[in-house]
Amino acid sequence: MAFAVALGPAACVRQAEHCWVCDREIHPGVVATITLQDGKRVHACCPRCALHYKTEAGNRAGRIQVTDFAGGGALPFESAWLVEGSDVTPCMHHPPVVDETRNPLQVCYDRCMPSLIAFGSGEAARAFMNEHGGTLHDPGQLPALPTVPR
Repeated sequence: MAFAVALGPAACVRQAEHCWVCDREIHPGVVATITLQDGKRVHACCPRCALHYKTEAGNRAGRIQVTDFAGGGALPFESAWLVEGSDVTPCMHHPPVVDETRNPLQVCYDRCMPSLIAFGSGEAARAFMNEHGGTLHDPGQLPALPTVPR
């Protein structure tokens, strides 16, 4: 009996889930789910990581579902309103350096930067942008991916 009690609290501690693409911790408000061509579903820390994976040659990504930052529900990537480059950077462990318009400056290459946050409605995306800066992308309008500096 003492053995079960000793293991009880340890069994309740959950390990943080990590991104299948970059191995960073996943944050519920921006998680993306990639459905691979074989039907397996894997999680990415953010829409940016999922987009990187889908566009890299040789990867077997099918569809991507993203989390509505305002409402928490899942929606298809291609129907999401996307705010790119706001001062909200869930994947980073330090606050971004921002310019006078509150857009983060990218000091070096980072797969998750600039941040890409999904919304189910244009109104919610615009309200977020008014408070946190960034650039709005309408549904179906994919942002360009940053390249690795050489």
